[in-house]
Amino acid sequence: MGVDAVEIRPFEPDEWKHYKAIRLRALQSDPHCFSSTYKKEAAYPDEKWQEDFGRAGRVVFAVLHYGDVIGLTAVSLLREDETGRTAKLWGSWLEPEWRGKGVSEKMYEARLNWARAQEGVRRVVVSHRESNVASKKANQKHGFTFTHAEGFFWPDGKEEPEVFYELWLEEPGAPGE
Repeated sequence: MGVDAVEIRPFEPDEWKHYKAIRLRALQSDPHCFSSTYKKEAAYPDEKWQEDFGRAGRVVFAVLHYGDVIGLTAVSLLREDETGRTAKLWGSWLEPEWRGKGVSEKMYEARLNWARAQEGVRRVVVSHRESNVASKKANQKHGFTFTHAEGFFWPDGKEEPEVFYELWLEEPGAPGE
């Protein structure tokens, strides 16, 4: 189970069935970590899953161990930022037996490298459920700082704050800001 054998690369369009399978597994395994539900996404037609790969400004990465999908992670340009200067990390999940072995380091590296490669992106944001301590540790390890929290009703029916963090790739007010 060596982390050296873990590869992180974008899912290819013809791998949509693998993406669908791991996403649904994630929603079943850890429903408290997502703002969507297994029931909702399991009902999506195959065309919806296939379309996910055609969208500009985002990438969904496969986390692979010798070709087997053991997780996923994603990053996209933040739709709410019309300037295109903000990327958002989202949708991360890893098979339980791979947690705590350093794989998240590679997941963050892949997503942050993608964000840095996007022209104009200066800031990366991420959020999670307040009780998700593992996500908090991981994002703070990578230099993210807390910005705020908002009340949120999660799909499991519980109300718990969603906490938000940011990482500046370029300082605010840098040239071009």
